[in-house]
Formats: sequence, structure tokens, C-alpha cells
Amino acid sequence: MFYFIALSPLVLTLLITAVLLTFITCGTILVEKNGNPKLKWLMFAMFWGIINYYLVHVFVITGLIKDFPFLLRGFVPFYYIIQPAIYFYVVVNLNENYSFSKIELLHFVPAFYSIIDNWGYYSGGPEHWHYWANSISVDYSKISNYQGTLVKAKYNFILRVGLYISYTLFAWRYYIKNIQLNKEIKVKFVLKWLKLFLIVISIFVVSISFSSIYNSIFITSINDQSNLFLRVPLFVTGLSIITLALYILLNPILLYGLPKINFKTIEDNEKSLSKYKSIKSKNEEIDSKESNLAQTIISEIKEKQLYTNTDFSMDLASKHFSLPNHHISFVINNHLNKSFPDIICEMRIDHAIELLKDNGNKKYTMEAIGNISGFNSRSNFYVSFKKITGITPNEYLQNLKAN
Repeated sequence: MFYFIALSPLVLTLLITAVLLTFITCGTILVEKNGNPKLKWLMFAMFWGIINYYLVHVFVITGLIKDFPFLLRGFVPFYYIIQPAIYFYVVVNLNENYSFSKIELLHFVPAFYSIIDNWGYYSGGPEHWHYWANSISVDYSKISNYQGTLVKAKYNFILRVGLYISYTLFAWRYYIKNIQLNKEIKVKFVLKWLKLFLIVISIFVVSISFSSIYNSIFITSINDQSNLFLRVPLFVTGLSIITLALYILLNPILLYGLPKINFKTIEDNEKSLSKYKSIKSKNEEIDSKESNLAQTIISEIKEKQLYTNTDFSMDLASKHFSLPNHHISFVINNHLNKSFPDIICEMRIDHAIELLKDNGNKKYTMEAIGNISGFNSRSNFYVSFKKITGITPNEYLQNLKAN
């Protein structure tokens, strides 16, 4: 049975869009292989926690909670992961070398506390879940008086408010403190994203904080149409989710984080890259340096024929140039509009073509030519050759003889 609350088509569209975009974003984060692992998992934790919060509230006001009673309190511990994820997402973006220490496991204490406090609900079974879901559908004020294993729910509302506000303020503080140190060597676009992210998250936090306090003190009935619980949190949370999800889906490069070039390391390891040791303060020069770095990386791989090593990969390139994988991937994708594997494959095909043109290489078999060019198998060589040239190596050789 549904509670037919006055939700306009616009609001219903907002609800559905927010849910779909969030699940699509979570899926995108999980399947992206080349992103910064820390940023990916922090972003996933935020979206996963927010969508659980959002869905539970949607299910409550529509009456669907009766059909999914476990959701009422089943995913509450995830709410406590959102707050530290917000803070550390900003920290890792502005400090890519940040490493988590064991003491930072303390940030998960509220989540573990929530598991213990809700253990009575988990172990109560379907009958217990249905009782509370039906009771709250009739009188939502009962949710604040729900007695957990440790305390009443209304005290947990206050705890969540305190954590949301604290972590968001610390995130803003870290951003403001470090922005001047990073703007000279960071991509302006991603810095704008961080600012947008913090603004949207702040609006979301204010909304749910007000809602939590209001619900724990003033709310009396789910049928109260003037109740702010039905309007402000859902609307603001939905808009927040849509804004962040769309921005990430339209700009997947955000999963890589902010590329920072270690100019000193480049100078020490590669003399030819010494021109990158000086960082100028003007942000508009960063794109040019990144483009030059991408060209330099490709030129050195080609000149030293690093691609002829059948095991040559992004990991080996990272070690060779003393740059993180995602930095190499970022500058190449962003400035050459090609992926690293595609460029290496093209180099190998060009090398194979030169061998085929050289009449002195008649003694080599096709498999040998492929191996010399860097391909680890005959089939891989043939497939790649035809993909790039449109014909097989044998057909290419026949065309050479015919001419």
C-alpha cells in the first residue's frame, strides 16, 4: 500500500533521475581501471552512502518501506562512511602522495558503533522489521524514539549532524589552506571541480542536518503535508546527486585526480626532460608543459625502441620515467587524444612495416617480425596489423612485391 503524497511529476522525475545517475556513476567508478584507486574508492563510498540515505527516505514517504522493511535501518552504518570520505577525497586530490595510517581507522569507529547499535534490528528478523516499517508508515515520529542497542535513534540523528558538519568544515579548511600551494602545478579545471564539489556537499549537509534535527524533535506524522521532511531533504539531496553524478560522468578524467609532475625526479633520471624542472606560476602554462611532457615520453619510447620489449607496459613506462601510471595516462589521453596502449601498438606496427620493406628481412618469418616489433604472439600481431592498416601482413608484403 502506498501513501499517495503530493509529489509532482517534476519531483518524481527528480527522484528517478537521481537514483539512476547514482547507480550509473557507481558502476563507472568500479569499471574504470586507470583511475587513481584512492580517489575512486572514496568517491564510490560517498555515492554509495548518499544513495542509501536517499532511497530509504524515498521508500518511507512513498510507503514502499513496507515492502522493503530491512532498508529502514539496515544500511545506516553506510551513512557514517560518507563524512570521512568527503574529507579524504579533498585531501587526496590536493596531496596525491598522502598515505593512510593505521590511526586513521578511527574514522570508521562511528560506522562500527552504528553496526552495534543497530544489531538488535538486524537480529530481530522479518517480523521485527515489518513491525517498525508499518509503525513508522503510520506515525513517523516513532523513528526518533526507536531504541537501538545503545541509544535512541534521535541521539544518532544529532551525532550524524555533528559528524557531517565537522568533516565538511575540515574539508573546506584543507582546501583553502592548500589551494595556494597547489594552483601553480594543478589543472585549473579539477580545482574548479573541487570547489563545486564542496559547495554542493555543503548544501547537502545543511539540508540533511536541518532535516535530522527537525525529524527528531518536531515531526509528528508522515501525512503532514507541510512537513519539511517531505520537501527540502529529498529535493536538495536529489539535485546534489544529479549535479555531482553528471559532472563526473561528463568528465571521467576526474577519476584520475590532479596530475602533479615531479620535475626534480625527471631531471635526475632523464637529462632530456630537464626543461621541465622549473614550474611557472601562471596556470595557463600548465597545459603546454603537460603537452610537451606527453610528446617527450612518446619520443623517447620511439627513439629507444622501448616498445620492442614484448612486456613493455604502462607499469614499465612508469618506472622508466619515474612518473605515476595515472599521470602518464592523463597527459597522453588529454593531449594526444589516444590511449597509451594504442600508441604503443601503432609504434610496433610502424616497426613491422619497416622490417617488411627491408628486403634483407626475407629470412625472417612473419612471426619473427611480429616478435621483433614487440608483439607477444603471431595472432596478436596479425589482428593489430589489420586493425591499423586494413590488411594483413602477408597482403601488405604481396602489395610491396607487386609494386
